[in-house]
Amino acid sequence: MTRFKSGGAADAALMGSLVRLWLEAGTVMMMRTGMSLFQTGPAGEEVRMVTEKPAAFIQAQFAATAAAGAAITRDPMDPMGAMVAAGRAWTGVISRKTSANRRRLNRHISAK
Repeated sequence: MTRFKSGGAADAALMGSLVRLWLEAGTVMMMRTGMSLFQTGPAGEEVRMVTEKPAAFIQAQFAATAAAGAAITRDPMDPMGAMVAAGRAWTGVISRKTSANRRRLNRHISAK
């Protein structure tokens, strides 16, 4: 049985980024739902929700593919390292997008 070198800190970092993504995405979804219920959202928010999601996921997929390729190139005998690198790159891109949305919506709320 093959033993992979990945584990420990890399896996913990991936899990941490997944938890952060889950919390950020939940916060943005709750803010957008509340704003749509009270009709207090920024102008164009409905259009932004529809157009930014596909673009963010495409960008995340490109980043994950590049990270996996780079990890496999560095160490071909560690396929788990490539999977962890791809996961971290994907969650990093999506987390940055959700963080930016949360900050933008918070600024809109505080401006009122």
